[in-house]
Amino acid sequence: MLSGGPPEMEGFDAMLAHAGSDILVTYERTGGFAGFDDRVTVDDSGTAVVRDRKIMLRGDEMRDLRAALRGIVTTRSSPAGCQVADHFTYTLTYRGRRATRCQVPPDWRAAVERLDALLAR
Repeated sequence: MLSGGPPEMEGFDAMLAHAGSDILVTYERTGGFAGFDDRVTVDDSGTAVVRDRKIMLRGDEMRDLRAALRGIVTTRSSPAGCQVADHFTYTLTYRGRRATRCQVPPDWRAAVERLDALLAR
């Protein structure tokens, strides 16, 4: 997934995440007026690390997350929406590549909703 970034992220196009082979996805949500700095990492076994806590995903949750990730076709970063005060920044690292967006593309929504739900646990 990804490359191509906002101008304020100099060199982002060349940045690739080299996560371990057992990592399925890493999701980061930062910003907002409260200054959120959230991170979720899910490995292939269904173990999620959320704010330094481990959560085990059920089989149906893993199936749904994998399906949502397979639906992602927007793989480039974009500065669109980053000019808004107190915006959120969303970063997905999947299949060894990384993209950052300030507006969630429609094809990211299902994955972001599932990952946000893990943050709420």
